[in-house]
Amino acid sequence: MIKLAVLDVDGTITSRDRRISTASVEALRKAQDSGLITSLVSGNVLPVMYGLKVFVGINGPVFGENGGIMLQGDETKAFFSKEAPGRFVTEMSVTTSVRPILTNRWRETSMSFVMDQADVEKVREAAGKKDIEVVDSGYSWHALNPGQNKGFAVDVLAGIYGLDFSEILVCGDSDNDLSMFEKPVVRATVDNGTESLKSKSDYVSDLGFGDGVVDILKHFSLI
Repeated sequence: MIKLAVLDVDGTITSRDRRISTASVEALRKAQDSGLITSLVSGNVLPVMYGLKVFVGINGPVFGENGGIMLQGDETKAFFSKEAPGRFVTEMSVTTSVRPILTNRWRETSMSFVMDQADVEKVREAAGKKDIEVVDSGYSWHALNPGQNKGFAVDVLAGIYGLDFSEILVCGDSDNDLSMFEKPVVRATVDNGTESLKSKSDYVSDLGFGDGVVDILKHFSLI
C-alpha cells in the first residue's frame, strides 16, 4: 500500500511553461484527504519550496536543491554545504561559458548555472576531477556535493516515517529524478518524462505534465 508520494515540481506538477497545474494540485489535496502523505523534491531553492508547501498545501516535508535542504514543519535542515559547489562554479565561470543564475543568492547547499552546449563535456570532466556532481534539470545545471540527489531525500523521508520503499511512490520527468527511480520504490512518470525514467517506471502515463500526475494518482487508486 502506498503511503507516501514524492514528486518533482518542474515538468511534473507544472505545465510546459512552468505554471503550476491546478488539476494536479486538486488531485494531491484529494489524495491527502484520503490519508496520503505528499512531499516535493526539487532543484529549486527553499524559499520557493516553502511557498509551494504553503499555497499548494503539501502535508509532508519539502526539499530544495536536489535534496540538499529540507523544510519539515517550521524547521529547516541543510544536509550539505555550498562551499565546494560554489568554488567550482566560480572557477568554471572564469574559463568557460558557465554563468551563475539568480537563485544562487538563496542557495545553501549547491550552486546552479547555465552554459553553452559546447562547454558541457569540459565542465563535466572538470567536475569529476573536483569531486563535484553536475546534473541537468532541463531548466538549469546544478553543481552538487557527492551523494546530494533526490534519492537521498527519499532515504530521509523513509526514515522519518518508518516506511518500506514499497510504500513510497516517486514521480518525476527528467534525468535529474533518476536517483529516486534507482530506489526499490514504486516508480511512475508522465508522458513528457525522459526515456531513462520511462524504462525504470512501473507506470508511464499517456498524459503529460500535471495531467499525467492526476492520471498516476488514479492508476494507483490514491484518488
